[in-house]
Amino acid sequence: MLRKVSIASARDRSYARASENLSDLAELKVDSKQCQRVVVRIGNERIDEQTKRIKEYQEASIPQQQHDQGREAPANEWSGRVAVVELDGGRTQIRDELWGKVKPTHKKHRWWRETQCAVLQTYLSSPSNEDPHPGIPAELTDPLWVVPKLNELHRQHVANDGSSRESEQKDRTDGAVDSEFSARTDDQTACDQNGCGGNTAEQAKRWSGGPPLVKTVVATRRGYDHLGEAMAAEAYHRGFNKAPSKACIADGLQVNWSLWGRHFSHYTPITDLMHALSYVYCAAVSTAATIEDGWETYIEWLGLVWAGDVTSLIKTMRLIASTDAGRENEPLCRAMTYLSNNASRMRYDEYRRAGLPITSSLVESTQKQINWRIKGTEKFWRDEHLEPLLQLVADDLSDTHDAEGFWNRRKQRFQGFRKRRAKA
Repeated sequence: MLRKVSIASARDRSYARASENLSDLAELKVDSKQCQRVVVRIGNERIDEQTKRIKEYQEASIPQQQHDQGREAPANEWSGRVAVVELDGGRTQIRDELWGKVKPTHKKHRWWRETQCAVLQTYLSSPSNEDPHPGIPAELTDPLWVVPKLNELHRQHVANDGSSRESEQKDRTDGAVDSEFSARTDDQTACDQNGCGGNTAEQAKRWSGGPPLVKTVVATRRGYDHLGEAMAAEAYHRGFNKAPSKACIADGLQVNWSLWGRHFSHYTPITDLMHALSYVYCAAVSTAATIEDGWETYIEWLGLVWAGDVTSLIKTMRLIASTDAGRENEPLCRAMTYLSNNASRMRYDEYRRAGLPITSSLVESTQKQINWRIKGTEKFWRDEHLEPLLQLVADDLSDTHDAEGFWNRRKQRFQGFRKRRAKA
């Protein structure tokens, strides 16, 4: 029964909904509060197992951490495959120490706090000496497809810090809403960003890596330091370090690349293409007299980004910024800062030849699925209740969670016998 309750509570929109579905579909009468207690109990047990896995990874030597794998790692055959880790963040409302108290008068208190998420994904990969997709994908030159996405991304960039030229150096640049692709389903979002095409031969011409294979999800509220340790432990356990081709994909948030330098420096770093284009598009529009001229400038700059020639684009932007109008152009200055900080991670032509993905679409889609469970204007969480739920939701979204093994191990720990204290 505990297994059914924990799965239903992780998948349904709320504990109340899980209780109703358990009654209607499994004929189990479980109160919503009992569903919550089960989640906290089972989720904490899974967190304990994750902690042991992290400890095993930390006890390994540095060469082992970077080039070896855990004792229980599968015997992977990495030929034609690539190992990828992707990072992202979300938002949910947390009851902190000010809950139930009078709000401070000197500042507006907000309940929204950040959650952290990562995906460890294997892809099929076909490296080649020539660029398999030298032409710009039609989606990126279709204003009806790309403009709403880029505008939404850019609104998230500036929403959290309107005074700074590079908000990503100070605060989270995205995650203020469920997803930048909220108008589409999760599967369609991942398909679109990876260049799946339709149901025709174009489906084989993916422009962001090969088809995805096996996924592991890590989600937490304990901060990026813990996220990095959990990611590194999962990669060690899955044998990612044995893969000859590895990549780490994220947006330009500085802490993402701090984690890369600390745990995944032997992975190829890649800045998400869509986040970069959101800066490029808004800068192009801001420098033009009309939206049509701005679109033409975007197409020109898009060609440089797609070819991996970000240095030339930065030089072009600096020439515009040197004029009187350019000095006061905030989107242009923000774009120059973003591209300068991430230029070494934007060699997209090289990544395509290596068979690597160039977007973080899967972690974006996964974060949206997590948000569907935990995020809402009417939902307020305590950290001690949210963290176990995040663990179970991540397990449910993963392809590698050893559900049978966990419940078998749990049976061995709880045999139904109480140890009685010896008489004095």
